[in-house]
Amino acid sequence: MQSVGTYKTILTSRNLTYGYFSSPPSPSSTKPTLLFLHGYPSSSYDWEAQYVHFTGKGYGVLVPDMLGYGGTDKPLDVQLYKAAAIARDLVDILDKEGVEKVIVVSHDWGTLPASKLINLFPTRILANIFISLSYFPPDPNFDVDALNAKIKDLTGESSFGYWEFFASDDAADVIIKHIDSFYSLGWTSTPILHRTDMAPKGKMREWLEGDKMGPGYASYMSPEDLEAHKARFLATGVQAPQKWYLGRVKKVDNEDDALIPLDKYTIPHPTLFIPTLQDYLCLPEVGVAVMKQYAQNLSVKEVDATHWVMMERPGELNQILEEFVVGLQD
Repeated sequence: MQSVGTYKTILTSRNLTYGYFSSPPSPSSTKPTLLFLHGYPSSSYDWEAQYVHFTGKGYGVLVPDMLGYGGTDKPLDVQLYKAAAIARDLVDILDKEGVEKVIVVSHDWGTLPASKLINLFPTRILANIFISLSYFPPDPNFDVDALNAKIKDLTGESSFGYWEFFASDDAADVIIKHIDSFYSLGWTSTPILHRTDMAPKGKMREWLEGDKMGPGYASYMSPEDLEAHKARFLATGVQAPQKWYLGRVKKVDNEDDALIPLDKYTIPHPTLFIPTLQDYLCLPEVGVAVMKQYAQNLSVKEVDATHWVMMERPGELNQILEEFVVGLQD
């Protein structure tokens, strides 16, 4: 990505250093800027195909390494992973770059601070695009066990049982010790394994501590891509990224959510939701239900892909994103 943009750093108002890729719109262009927010266990590089595509089309693009990853600080204090505070960090990046409004494109845990941008900084947003995982409405009473029970009632399936493992004190050590097993499940050629060996409570730990290996890796991940992704994740020390899960389990956002007025719960901007139909963790039917409840101007575009659609189907995803963005300007 360095060939088409600049990697910068910023010291945010919280005294945290963020690293991010930045490419401004083409000179004299009226095209908007897109802000891409990755999830777990990723980095800015997961958006490489989108970065190359949209910078090549003359759009402005910002792609931060989220807190805990890449060139961004990796604090171990879970209180620093409050979603509202991370949203403020992102606004600091926009301010430094002189970008007034952005189209926010988020995936996986990136959707959590993207949601808080909607609640707390709505004037900085042109539109929202949620991929795989939907909007997180404010919830002063959030509880992961209650969430899992609600999803199971709706779909008959467990979904986020693995959060308990990722939030545990020894999760990083277990993952590092069994890193090949971890990747063989996360990027398996058989995504239904996410339903059977990741979603239910206790199954993720059982898989790793048993050093199990799936039948093969996803075809879109070459051996070189896989090793590069693994190296970037291990370089984080693994502990910091787990704090995204610990924060939710410890309910660190509940107090902040209680301060958000009810009229800020709805999404006023044009919004696109892209459910990934072979995703057995971020269940499409759950995401669509949430988006229909809260988004006032919603489009839904399904993709028959797994969770990692930006790597699996980059061309198809880029086309969907671009059609939505162009439609905003019509």
